[in-house]
Amino acid sequence: MKAELHNGKIKQYNPGKGFGFIATSEGDVFFHISDYPAEGGEPKRNEKVKFVLLENEGKFKASRIERVDPNPAKTKKTKIVNHNKSITSALLSNFRR
Repeated sequence: MKAELHNGKIKQYNPGKGFGFIATSEGDVFFHISDYPAEGGEPKRNEKVKFVLLENEGKFKASRIERVDPNPAKTKKTKIVNHNKSITSALLSNFRR
């Protein structure tokens, strides 16, 4: 049976201690850097992730974390630029008629 993946965003990360928290709709979930993918560097605030939720003695921990969007700022900028291009194209096509 496949483990259920949960979605969230990195809320905070302390590189000195090697742990942080992922914000989800159900609340914050603890994670340790050993459960984070090494490629792409350290976790960044607001980075989208998927993870498996583990319970240990009544406390929850994120495990098998996967990056969903490794560079959210760049993705947001790209979406805005593409949106602006589509608006510009639509306006220009009206003038050409």
